Amino acid sequence: MSAPDMPPLPSNPAENDGPRILGATLTVTTIAVLTSIARIYVRTNMVRSFGLDDYFMVFATLLVIVEQGIVIGSVHHGAGRHMGDLAPEDIGMGMKLNFISQPLYLFGICFVKLSAGAMLLRIASVGFYRRLIIGVMVFMSVYTVACFFTLVLQCTDIRVMWDMTVQATCWAPQTLQALSYTNVALNIFTDLLFAIFIPVPMLWNLNVNTRTRISIMVTLGLGIFACAAAFIKMGYLFNYGINGDWLWDSRDLTIWAVTEVCVAMVGANLPSLRPLFKSFLGTTFGYGSATGKKNTTGYQRQHDTTPRRNKSQLDETSSERAFNPACLYEMNAQSKQSKMSTVVFSDRTGLSSDDTVNASRGPAAAHNGITMTTSTNIEYSS
Repeated sequence: MSAPDMPPLPSNPAENDGPRILGATLTVTTIAVLTSIARIYVRTNMVRSFGLDDYFMVFATLLVIVEQGIVIGSVHHGAGRHMGDLAPEDIGMGMKLNFISQPLYLFGICFVKLSAGAMLLRIASVGFYRRLIIGVMVFMSVYTVACFFTLVLQCTDIRVMWDMTVQATCWAPQTLQALSYTNVALNIFTDLLFAIFIPVPMLWNLNVNTRTRISIMVTLGLGIFACAAAFIKMGYLFNYGINGDWLWDSRDLTIWAVTEVCVAMVGANLPSLRPLFKSFLGTTFGYGSATGKKNTTGYQRQHDTTPRRNKSQLDETSSERAFNPACLYEMNAQSKQSKMSTVVFSDRTGLSSDDTVNASRGPAAAHNGITMTTSTNIEYSS
């Protein structure tokens, strides 16, 4: 169809959702980037353990920042407005920026989930869970690359996506829509895997107190909100471009695509911020409690630097040490005749990273110059 034969483009100058697009995307992007900055600070300055999951999150953060820049540019060139109200050059640039943002979204959500998977690998002590997590990560990587090629190969000349004068043949709209639904469904499925189906059973038997176990699962479970964003985004796919008003129809898809990535980032970052929360909120979000008691010589912090543990205990405590390099964990051994509770600090310096700063200034040092003691409380019950 030649340009003169094309039907008139939809027009309504009174409608402009550009400010809404910017307001929503800038808000969630700012929150996500701030949590990533806080994560980098915790991992590099507080626990000093920068791992593969952190590198994945850095890549995801960079992609989200670039994507937000593209969203700003697309709004400047007409995103959120009807195409009949735009100049031809704005339509072309707006459509090009809209297309460029799609692979950025694909790789952004992939890196976030690779980060979540690598973080789960830190605490996975059972071979089954490790193989399952690695399998999901490999699948996500392969599938993302496949989706990228479907984007760039959907037309014989990809320029037709933003240049109406280019002659090209593209896949049927039904095929593209089916691929879009498949992509959203797989994103929802992997969100559920990394937020609920894998961490809940894996962490349920972790050798930590109940409060710690629940707080870890809750923070990891925030990935459910990314599922909600994906469900909402799916509802806008049905009418996308049905009237040829692409820049107007893409407004909600853009908002919820960015929201999905950013919410997933926040959910993946929060578990890494537990040491930062502890520094401000005490042990409310901590892995254990550094208990102490008054005695005749003053305050005594309870440490046991040489605990005796069986193999299962070693597996669990090593899992938690991987999750939080502060290496603070609580072991509980119970029997019918007695009950023993020991709090353990075991990082490279003999203290958790959360307590290293203030250990030398504790009351024990003020009274006797003792910076570490060993104390075990045994209570016998009939």
